[in-house]
Amino acid sequence: MNIPVIAGAIVALFSLYMLTYAIRSYKKSLASEGWPTVNGKLVKVHLWGGRNVDGEMKEVEKLDVKYEYTVQEAPYTGTAVTYYTLVYPETAEFADRHPLNSNISVYYNPENPSESVLMAGPRKDNKRYSDIILGSLGVIVGVLIAVAGWLGVFA
Repeated sequence: MNIPVIAGAIVALFSLYMLTYAIRSYKKSLASEGWPTVNGKLVKVHLWGGRNVDGEMKEVEKLDVKYEYTVQEAPYTGTAVTYYTLVYPETAEFADRHPLNSNISVYYNPENPSESVLMAGPRKDNKRYSDIILGSLGVIVGVLIAVAGWLGVFA
């Protein structure tokens, strides 16, 4: 049994899955820029995951939200803030700007109103392609490990 080949293949396959997810999310983020909006209401805003902020551990690393909205008199709920990964301080800033029970604009897919997001479009800063880049690097590293194991580099 060649463990580097197996490990490399596992890393490559997992990274390929993540890359596929990142590409799909990026495409959806682009599509969401043209989606209509409706008024919604935040029914859950929860920060969690410890992070050292100014020498103090705070629960601000991750953000969970739930919101309710109505399209053509049909009620819907959503949990997606955006189609890219929010990281601190974005999580805390969102929670500060949008407290529990506040009204919020909801972008929804007109072809499937149950699909919605609170922040349309791709990331606006220099991390726009970060999820795609990470997935691609994982695939490359996994393939390199598998090939090196196959060639006996680790023997």
